[in-house]
Amino acid sequence: MGLYVPASAAAPLPVVLYLHACHNDPVYESFWLISAINDLQPCAVFLPTAPPGADSSCADWGGTYDGSLRPNMVNALAELDRLIEDYGFDTQRQYLYGESMGGEGVYRLLADFPGRFAGAVSVAGYTLNTAATEMAQTPLWIFHGAADSINPVANDRAIYQAILDAGGDQVQYTEYPDLDHVPAIERARLEPGLLDWLLAQRRQ
Repeated sequence: MGLYVPASAAAPLPVVLYLHACHNDPVYESFWLISAINDLQPCAVFLPTAPPGADSSCADWGGTYDGSLRPNMVNALAELDRLIEDYGFDTQRQYLYGESMGGEGVYRLLADFPGRFAGAVSVAGYTLNTAATEMAQTPLWIFHGAADSINPVANDRAIYQAILDAGGDQVQYTEYPDLDHVPAIERARLEPGLLDWLLAQRRQ
Protein backbone atom coordinates (compact mmCIF):
# COMPACT_ATOMS: atom_id res chain seq x y z
CA MET A 1 0.00 0.00 0.00
CA GLY A 2 1.11 3.52 -0.68
CA LEU A 3 -0.05 6.89 0.59
CA TYR A 4 0.70 10.39 -0.63
CA VAL A 5 -0.04 13.29 1.70
CA PRO A 6 0.80 16.86 0.62
CA ALA A 7 3.60 18.35 2.69
CA SER A 8 1.76 21.53 3.58
CA ALA A 9 -1.99 21.77 3.47
CA ALA A 10 -4.81 22.81 5.71
CA ALA A 11 -6.72 19.92 7.27
CA PRO A 12 -8.94 18.13 6.69
CA LEU A 13 -7.73 16.89 3.32
CA PRO A 14 -9.86 15.07 0.76
CA VAL A 15 -8.64 11.56 -0.07
CA VAL A 16 -8.81 9.54 -3.29
CA LEU A 17 -8.83 5.74 -3.14
CA TYR A 18 -7.28 4.54 -6.41
CA LEU A 19 -7.95 0.93 -7.47
CA HIS A 20 -5.42 -0.32 -9.99
CA ALA A 21 -5.79 -2.55 -13.02
CA CYS A 22 -4.78 -6.21 -13.29
CA HIS A 23 -1.12 -6.94 -12.44
CA ASN A 24 -0.46 -3.22 -12.09
CA ASP A 25 1.29 -1.98 -8.97
CA PRO A 26 1.00 1.83 -8.88
CA VAL A 27 2.81 2.42 -5.57
CA TYR A 28 5.51 4.81 -6.67
CA GLU A 29 6.14 8.48 -6.14
CA SER A 30 5.57 9.63 -9.70
CA PHE A 31 2.23 7.87 -10.23
CA TRP A 32 0.20 10.09 -12.55
CA LEU A 33 -2.80 10.66 -10.28
CA ILE A 34 -0.71 12.13 -7.46
CA SER A 35 0.58 15.07 -9.45
CA ALA A 36 -2.51 15.47 -11.64
CA ILE A 37 -4.89 15.92 -8.73
CA ASN A 38 -2.52 17.89 -6.51
CA ASP A 39 -1.94 20.38 -9.31
CA LEU A 40 -5.60 21.30 -8.74
CA GLN A 41 -5.71 21.29 -4.95
CA PRO A 42 -4.03 19.50 -2.05
CA CYS A 43 -5.36 15.95 -1.85
CA ALA A 44 -4.26 12.70 -0.27
CA VAL A 45 -3.97 9.70 -2.60
CA PHE A 46 -4.25 6.18 -1.20
CA LEU A 47 -2.79 3.43 -3.43
CA PRO A 48 -3.54 -0.04 -2.08
CA THR A 49 -2.54 -3.12 -4.07
CA ALA A 50 -4.51 -6.28 -4.81
CA PRO A 51 -2.19 -9.29 -5.00
CA PRO A 52 -3.32 -11.78 -7.66
CA GLY A 53 -5.46 -14.64 -6.42
CA ALA A 54 -4.72 -18.28 -7.08
CA ASP A 55 -6.58 -18.17 -10.38
CA SER A 56 -4.97 -14.85 -11.49
CA SER A 57 -8.33 -13.96 -12.99
CA CYS A 58 -7.78 -10.19 -13.12
CA ALA A 59 -10.67 -9.77 -10.69
CA ASP A 60 -8.62 -9.36 -7.52
CA TRP A 61 -10.59 -6.36 -6.30
CA GLY A 62 -13.82 -8.23 -6.95
CA GLY A 63 -16.97 -6.81 -8.42
CA THR A 64 -20.74 -7.06 -8.65
CA TYR A 65 -20.38 -10.69 -9.76
CA ASP A 66 -19.25 -11.69 -6.25
CA GLY A 67 -21.47 -12.65 -3.33
CA SER A 68 -19.39 -10.59 -0.90
CA LEU A 69 -16.36 -8.32 -0.80
CA ARG A 70 -13.07 -10.02 -1.62
CA PRO A 71 -10.28 -9.95 1.00
CA ASN A 72 -8.21 -7.40 -0.97
CA MET A 73 -11.10 -4.95 -0.89
CA VAL A 74 -11.86 -5.60 2.76
CA ASN A 75 -8.22 -4.88 3.59
CA ALA A 76 -8.15 -1.71 1.48
CA LEU A 77 -11.27 -0.32 3.15
CA ALA A 78 -9.97 -1.14 6.61
CA GLU A 79 -6.73 0.67 5.85
CA LEU A 80 -8.61 3.65 4.41
CA ASP A 81 -10.62 3.88 7.63
CA ARG A 82 -7.41 3.78 9.66
CA LEU A 83 -5.79 6.48 7.54
CA ILE A 84 -8.85 8.71 7.85
CA GLU A 85 -8.66 8.39 11.61
CA ASP A 86 -4.88 8.86 11.82
CA TYR A 87 -4.65 11.81 9.41
CA GLY A 88 -8.05 13.37 9.95
CA PHE A 89 -9.02 13.20 6.27
CA ASP A 90 -12.34 14.74 5.28
CA THR A 91 -14.99 12.02 5.53
CA GLN A 92 -17.30 14.10 3.31
CA ARG A 93 -14.71 14.07 0.52
CA GLN A 94 -13.72 10.44 -0.02
CA TYR A 95 -13.35 9.69 -3.74
CA LEU A 96 -12.91 6.60 -5.92
CA TYR A 97 -10.94 6.20 -9.15
CA GLY A 98 -10.62 2.75 -10.72
CA GLU A 99 -9.24 1.47 -14.01
CA SER A 100 -10.16 -1.88 -15.62
CA MET A 101 -10.11 -4.36 -12.73
CA GLY A 102 -10.18 -1.31 -10.47
CA GLY A 103 -13.29 -0.08 -12.26
CA GLU A 104 -14.96 -3.36 -11.30
CA GLY A 105 -14.06 -2.61 -7.70
CA VAL A 106 -15.51 0.90 -7.95
CA TYR A 107 -18.87 -0.51 -9.03
CA ARG A 108 -18.81 -2.98 -6.15
CA LEU A 109 -18.12 -0.25 -3.59
CA LEU A 110 -20.87 1.98 -4.96
CA ALA A 111 -23.29 -0.94 -4.75
CA ASP A 112 -22.34 -1.86 -1.18
CA PHE A 113 -21.68 1.62 0.26
CA PRO A 114 -24.02 4.01 -1.57
CA GLY A 115 -23.71 6.72 1.07
CA ARG A 116 -19.97 6.67 1.67
CA PHE A 117 -18.15 8.21 -1.31
CA ALA A 118 -18.60 11.74 -2.58
CA GLY A 119 -17.76 10.89 -6.18
CA ALA A 120 -16.39 8.09 -8.33
CA VAL A 121 -14.74 7.39 -11.67
CA SER A 122 -14.81 4.00 -13.40
CA VAL A 123 -12.66 3.58 -16.52
CA ALA A 124 -12.91 0.52 -18.82
CA GLY A 125 -14.50 -1.51 -16.04
CA TYR A 126 -16.92 -4.39 -15.98
CA THR A 127 -20.14 -4.78 -14.00
CA LEU A 128 -23.27 -6.81 -13.98
CA ASN A 129 -26.42 -4.83 -14.68
CA THR A 130 -27.43 -4.80 -11.05
CA ALA A 131 -27.55 -2.41 -8.05
CA ALA A 132 -28.31 0.59 -10.26
CA THR A 133 -30.49 2.14 -7.54
CA GLU A 134 -27.57 2.04 -5.11
CA MET A 135 -25.05 3.31 -7.67
CA ALA A 136 -27.37 6.20 -8.55
CA GLN A 137 -26.78 7.68 -5.09
CA THR A 138 -23.14 8.62 -5.86
CA PRO A 139 -21.94 11.04 -8.55
CA LEU A 140 -20.28 8.76 -11.10
CA TRP A 141 -18.42 9.33 -14.36
CA ILE A 142 -18.03 6.23 -16.54
CA PHE A 143 -15.48 5.95 -19.37
CA HIS A 144 -15.11 3.19 -21.94
CA GLY A 145 -13.62 2.58 -25.36
CA ALA A 146 -16.06 1.44 -28.03
CA ALA A 147 -13.52 -1.08 -29.34
CA ASP A 148 -12.59 -2.56 -25.94
CA SER A 149 -11.46 -6.15 -26.52
CA ILE A 150 -11.10 -7.02 -22.81
CA ASN A 151 -14.15 -5.58 -21.05
CA PRO A 152 -17.07 -5.31 -23.49
CA VAL A 153 -18.43 -1.79 -23.79
CA ALA A 154 -21.99 -3.17 -23.70
CA ASN A 155 -21.70 -3.70 -19.94
CA ASP A 156 -21.00 -0.05 -19.20
CA ARG A 157 -23.66 1.08 -21.65
CA ALA A 158 -26.16 -1.12 -19.83
CA ILE A 159 -25.34 0.01 -16.29
CA TYR A 160 -25.34 3.66 -17.38
CA GLN A 161 -28.83 3.29 -18.81
CA ALA A 162 -29.96 1.35 -15.75
CA ILE A 163 -28.76 4.11 -13.44
CA LEU A 164 -30.65 6.67 -15.52
CA ASP A 165 -33.75 4.47 -15.43
CA ALA A 166 -33.41 4.25 -11.64
CA GLY A 167 -33.69 8.03 -11.44
CA GLY A 168 -29.97 8.70 -11.29
CA ASP A 169 -29.20 12.28 -12.26
CA GLN A 170 -25.56 12.29 -11.10
CA VAL A 171 -24.11 9.89 -13.67
CA GLN A 172 -22.13 10.77 -16.78
CA TYR A 173 -20.94 8.48 -19.55
CA THR A 174 -18.12 9.10 -22.03
CA GLU A 175 -17.38 6.62 -24.80
CA TYR A 176 -14.30 6.90 -26.97
CA PRO A 177 -14.95 5.73 -30.55
CA ASP A 178 -12.48 3.18 -31.92
CA LEU A 179 -10.38 2.99 -28.73
CA ASP A 180 -9.40 -0.37 -27.24
CA HIS A 181 -8.93 -1.11 -23.54
CA VAL A 182 -5.59 0.48 -22.64
CA PRO A 183 -5.86 3.45 -25.04
CA ALA A 184 -9.22 4.34 -23.48
CA ILE A 185 -7.69 4.22 -19.99
CA GLU A 186 -4.87 6.50 -21.10
CA ARG A 187 -7.27 8.86 -22.84
CA ALA A 188 -9.50 9.19 -19.77
CA ARG A 189 -6.50 10.29 -17.71
CA LEU A 190 -6.31 13.35 -19.97
CA GLU A 191 -10.04 14.07 -20.05
CA PRO A 192 -10.50 17.84 -19.58
CA GLY A 193 -12.26 18.73 -16.37
CA LEU A 194 -12.44 15.17 -15.01
CA LEU A 195 -10.46 15.67 -11.82
CA ASP A 196 -11.94 19.14 -11.28
CA TRP A 197 -15.36 17.49 -11.45
CA LEU A 198 -14.33 14.78 -8.99
CA LEU A 199 -12.96 17.19 -6.41
CA ALA A 200 -16.05 19.37 -6.68
CA GLN A 201 -18.27 16.59 -5.31
CA ARG A 202 -19.24 16.70 -1.64
CA ARG A 203 -21.22 14.42 0.60
CA GLN A 204 -24.03 16.35 2.26
